[in-house]
Amino acid sequence: MKNSNDLAVIILAAGMSKRLGSCKQLLNYEGKTLLKRAVKKALKLSDDVFVVLGYEKDKCEKELKAFNITTIFNENYEKGMGTSISCGIQHTQNFKNTMILLCDQPFIPLSHLKTLSKEIDNKSIITSLYSNNLKKSVPAIFPNIFYNSLLKLDGDFGAKYLLKDENTIDIKLEKEFTIDIDTKEDKKLFLK
Repeated sequence: MKNSNDLAVIILAAGMSKRLGSCKQLLNYEGKTLLKRAVKKALKLSDDVFVVLGYEKDKCEKELKAFNITTIFNENYEKGMGTSISCGIQHTQNFKNTMILLCDQPFIPLSHLKTLSKEIDNKSIITSLYSNNLKKSVPAIFPNIFYNSLLKLDGDFGAKYLLKDENTIDIKLEKEFTIDIDTKEDKKLFLK
């Protein structure tokens, strides 16, 4: 596990799940909610886990009450992912690096997250390179030199421009692990 100040983990779990029609954070997969699954993985990487909540905040907090984590309420969650990243980074500025995870990617193996964290060099963004389309994406680790840029994010876009424009170390992630649960069809197909 990374030393306290080396790595914080932010889990983005504030979205309204409009295309799904229900709270995706609380969907069950193999007996655990997507939210709980993400938190358990994150706690195996760092003692400093921050979960950004918004939609169904109270229900999500109840789901997390047994964990030693910090929950953050993004009052602007309806504006989109950029606001959640910015909100989370406000709480991790004392850490050398911050990993950003999405709550709705339950198939990303812990081994991939550990590989990302082993590549930390405090100057490069460590990205997941999706094998199906060679897209750089999250999970990703951002050194503190990028925090000011992340704090400025606003609206329904994340940090893709940083992943595209900056020096990155890319770790391949196979297609079957990159699935987001976004729609009712995704739920039926992948969360059997």
